[in-house]
This record gives sequence, C-alpha cells and structure tokens, in this order.
Amino acid sequence: MTARSKLHAALQSVLLRSRLDTPNLPRELARSRRQPPAWQSQRLILVAADHPARRALAAGGDPWAMGHRVDLLWRLAEVLSQPGVDGILTTPDLYEDLLVLNDWGIRVGAEDFLAGKVIVGSMNRSGLDGAVFELDDRVTAYTAKSMRTMGLNGGKLLLRLDPNHPAGVLTLQAVARAVAKLDRWNLPAFIEPISVPLDTANMIRLIGVATGLGPSSIQRWLKLPWVDDFQRLLEATTCPVLLLGGASPGGEEELAQRTARAMAAGEQVRGVMMGRGILYPAEGASPVQAVRKLVTVVKERTEEMVRWLPLSFTR
Repeated sequence: MTARSKLHAALQSVLLRSRLDTPNLPRELARSRRQPPAWQSQRLILVAADHPARRALAAGGDPWAMGHRVDLLWRLAEVLSQPGVDGILTTPDLYEDLLVLNDWGIRVGAEDFLAGKVIVGSMNRSGLDGAVFELDDRVTAYTAKSMRTMGLNGGKLLLRLDPNHPAGVLTLQAVARAVAKLDRWNLPAFIEPISVPLDTANMIRLIGVATGLGPSSIQRWLKLPWVDDFQRLLEATTCPVLLLGGASPGGEEELAQRTARAMAAGEQVRGVMMGRGILYPAEGASPVQAVRKLVTVVKERTEEMVRWLPLSFTR
C-alpha cells in the first residue's frame, strides 16, 4: 500500500467514524466557523466542487476522477490551505465532510483551512449529466434557509437554456424562485448562465435573462464561461463576474493565460470560480501548483506552497 493509499484509508476512517459516532458534528462546526470579512469587495479565487452531485465525474482525462471521494476531499483540503484561495462552491455532503476533516486536521497539528473562507452552496443539481431531463434543473441540494443555518455566504444556481427545449421554462421558474428566497435571507446569488449552443450571441441574450430573474438583482453575481469575444459578455451586465473553467479547461498554463485575459477585460471580472482545472490539472500536475498560478494572475502576488497536514502524515 502506498503512502497516499494509507492516507486515504485513514481519512476514510475518520469520516466514517464521525458519521456513525458524532453525526451532528458538522452542524456544530459550521456554527463556530469564523466568517470571511468584507469578501464581496475583494478579488476572489473560489474552488468549484459541486460536479459529482450532477453525475459529472470526469476530470483531467480520467472519466472517474471525481468518483474517488476521499481523493477529492484531500485535493480540496490541499488547495483550500493555500494563501490566496478564498473559498469553495460545494454541495452539502462535501462541505460536511470537509468540516469533519478540517476539525480532525486541527487536532493533529494542521492549519484550519475553512476559517474565514467564503462558502457558496450549490442549489440546483437535478440536471444530471447525460439525462433526458438534463435541462430541467431544479433545486435539489442547498436551500436558502439551510445555507443560512449552516453559515454559508451565498447560493449558486446553474441556468442552462436551449430555446428549442421546452424544459427551459421550468428551469427559469425554479431559478427565479430560488433567487427570491436567497434575497429573502439576504444571501448573494451566483448565477451561471450557459447557453445551448455556447456562443457569444446566445450568451449575451442569456445574460440579460439571468440578470433579470427574481424580484431583485441586489447581490447578484454572474459566473461566466470564456468565449472568443468575452468583452461583449461584460457589456451585457453591470453585475460582478467570476470566470468559470468549464469541462475542458486545458493545462495550467492555458488556464492561467485565459484567466489573465479575462481579468484584463474589465473591472467587473472579480476573480474565478473554477473546479476541475484546479483540482485535476492536465497531465497529472499538482493542484497546488495550478492554484498558485491563478493566485499570481488574480491576486497579482506570488505565494509559496503550504501543506495541509504535517509532512509525517503524507509519507
């Protein structure tokens, strides 16, 4: 058994024992977590990890990459420990596991990787990858009330629209209702509009729809994909924007260069909300190395690598 396999087995045991012996521990830890200060005015690097709940597991050339839960959690812990990384987009299961792992890590001498982080809850995960109802995307994960209870800092909604698919109106209705509830609980809404097909013209039209959903656009953020004429997407809204990585984000150098071009496109671009390009870089590169390059681009500073666990645990 390799050192990594032994570590995975140890972390799996920690999580299982917690689920069996202290099932309410995540709620207790969430209530005591230190909240991030004035984060909406900062440039942000948020790691997206809500893919498995939508049946999307492929990453970094491996069709089953995100199907190894403990390996995914380990990668998240490593990345969230790095200076310059501001938080995570997550589903309830992953956040609860991370709370438990973080608590265990602190007790064995590791740094707290969740204190002061921005935690965004992923809400509509019913549009399962490859399903006939993929575009009928309703709220099946976090609700606004549950996010407020667990001390989260905002909710994210995916809005994919194909004008020729009748399920689109159901998704619009579901997203609008969720946005209204976020507004009621005074939580920011991060909307990810994705047009089908994905091109500049259709994205501009959909951005207008995404911005106008719900009873208010206060605290509205947009998570936008890179397109050839990205500047035109920014001209379609006054909302702050985060860049997404997408299903095929490319290598870490390509990802960093694309991010640099997006950041240079306008003050509206406030950072990134990326997952697979950070957690599973192409050609087996280190997630820590990938996120350090993004810190250099987004935060315009250089950071050294930080280990989550003491070195003795990874040997």
